[in-house]
Amino acid sequence: MGVLIEDPETARYFRDMFLHDRSGGDILPFTPDGEAQFWDPGPLVTSNPPAPAARTFRNGIVRPVLAPDTSFLVEALIASANHSVDIEVASIRNSTGDRLNPYLLAAVDASRRGVTVRILLDGSSYGTGGDEDNDEMAAVIAGIARREGLPLEVRVGWPADLGVRSIHNKGVIVDGHRVLVSSINWNENSPTFNREAGVILEHPGVAGFFTEAFAQDWNRAAGGFRTEDLMLLRGR
Repeated sequence: MGVLIEDPETARYFRDMFLHDRSGGDILPFTPDGEAQFWDPGPLVTSNPPAPAARTFRNGIVRPVLAPDTSFLVEALIASANHSVDIEVASIRNSTGDRLNPYLLAAVDASRRGVTVRILLDGSSYGTGGDEDNDEMAAVIAGIARREGLPLEVRVGWPADLGVRSIHNKGVIVDGHRVLVSSINWNENSPTFNREAGVILEHPGVAGFFTEAFAQDWNRAAGGFRTEDLMLLRGR
């Protein structure tokens, strides 16, 4: 997910942020040391139809989100949902111990209020290669939904099904009207310690555009990973 915003006030806001960060006492000149190393991810799978073509919308509301300064706005956005929350993120990592990630907890709590919540996670080897990553997290989410009878569904999208190398979004669509486009990862470190940036856009056309793109990925992921199978294998 990405967005090009043409607005002088928004541009000034992010320019001021950049100049503030650039003036930090630990900012030093870059000195190249050795040759850069590049990773070749291999050929891209393109057998599926392309995502919706870019479109232009006017007269929306833009609210910048910065981590760590205002990363709480992501949680507040999800908590404000009345009807639906669609989430497409690279990964979700819980807080220490058994505490759910605050953003995930906001989504689960929204479903407890009757809000329909759909969560799509990355299924590439990067996202599912360990013992505590997206497939395990999907099983946790599905288990909560099953035990409490919630309108909460999770899927893991495999790259071969989606026609991409991985899902790298950190996007949220709320009530078909508000959209978060950001770089903030759903873990303990990113919203608390990293400099991350994003925007919350209020515009039904923009939300409709990203909802269409989300639906395409969501539907492609339907025939792949099934959290119910994983839970049965693990006796959950």
